[in-house]
Amino acid sequence: MEDDRVNKLKCIIKSLGIESARLIEEKIDLQYIYLKNLKERLDNDELFLKLIILNALVSYQLSTTGERWWKEFSEYPWEDISGDTLEEYIRFLSNSKGNRRFLEGKIKRLYKLKYLLSTLSLERFKNYYNNMELLRNSLAKVLNTKGSSKTVVFAVKIFGYGGRMVFNRFIPYPYTVEIPKDSRIEKYTAKFTKGDVLKFWNEVAIESGVPPLHIDSLLWPALGDWERVKKPLKSLNEDVCQKVKKLIELV
Repeated sequence: MEDDRVNKLKCIIKSLGIESARLIEEKIDLQYIYLKNLKERLDNDELFLKLIILNALVSYQLSTTGERWWKEFSEYPWEDISGDTLEEYIRFLSNSKGNRRFLEGKIKRLYKLKYLLSTLSLERFKNYYNNMELLRNSLAKVLNTKGSSKTVVFAVKIFGYGGRMVFNRFIPYPYTVEIPKDSRIEKYTAKFTKGDVLKFWNEVAIESGVPPLHIDSLLWPALGDWERVKKPLKSLNEDVCQKVKKLIELV
């Protein structure tokens, strides 16, 4: 019975494919929409990509919802900053409304990125976009954490969003970058297996032809506020909407 449900899961994800994930990311995910607004307003691609990576790496234990936090970040007057990017970001974070918890630890974490940040040109960002696994490895090394760390892989996902906007090209996420393992994913995975969460989704990714970070995009509407997502998704593509609904019904 368990194997049957796992097979159904793989079939649904395979039938959705990367393009359905992309639709959800670019048309439904408010984080993408806020980033797009910021990119259009900022008119500085290098600064834009630096800022979104910094913000992604401290987007945990928030004082508000993820969507509100990214809205606050995107609406900050970054176009007016004239000093050091890292210091300006830390000033924003220190006075933010949506990210007040564990502030000291988050700021200490950001300072570890000081040298890496200084080396990031638009050309290097282009190389990272062509090989997002390299970015994952660079961030993990600098932060002295695992490459599968939730905030590191989330930063890669957000950078992928920004890369599409800056370089006007869609590159799928690599299969080697894991799904962000949070409580929602752990709880959902437990319905299918008692084994390792990341290993399970890596196997689903290979068999379905959809990389883990794109699987994350297919799952979050089902695991989050489905009622909010259902109507706009149905109006965009009813078939995708019905298949995402099946992901909920599996459990």
